[in-house]
Amino acid sequence: MSTMPADRCKIPPAFWRVIERMGYPPAAILRQARLPATLHLNEQAVVTTEQYFALWNAVEQLANDPAPGIRLVLGADTAAYPPSSLAAFHARDYRDGLMRLARFKRLCTPEQLHVAEAKQGVVVTSAWFHAARPEPAIATDVTFASLVELGRRGTGQPVNPRKVDLIRPDPGEGVHADYFRCAIRFGAPRNALAL
Repeated sequence: MSTMPADRCKIPPAFWRVIERMGYPPAAILRQARLPATLHLNEQAVVTTEQYFALWNAVEQLANDPAPGIRLVLGADTAAYPPSSLAAFHARDYRDGLMRLARFKRLCTPEQLHVAEAKQGVVVTSAWFHAARPEPAIATDVTFASLVELGRRGTGQPVNPRKVDLIRPDPGEGVHADYFRCAIRFGAPRNALAL
């Protein structure tokens, strides 16, 4: 029996609601991504990793924003999160919530969140099993901001990472430092969130 997950990414209906609320028409996003025009109408739709990345790239291209992923996470209603995310909000503590998200993440995407214990906390990285190219910057922002929001919304405390490493170059806007409230290292060898 293979441990490699299938190359299938679920797109939850909440994604399309947030996209629309942020002013990005699903039809325009799908056209830019070269995906079927009615994909957003099918709640059971799945896409490949390549198509999933194309979807995120389309949002990023049409957003004209240095950090659209952070805005999308901030604009999302916690009550509309998929069940896997909601389970994390009912964890014993923040660390347990992170571990639950890591466990359940693979239910929606062929992605693995690595939550590694470190001397001064936890370091979170991500790996896509079927990716032929790096994860889009916006998808990294959504993942890291979602994990930080889990801590902030779930505990009611001002949870801030120790540092964030990002592969991409610095967009020069300061949005990431303002949101994460920690040191941001652009041009890093990997994307990593240190908590």
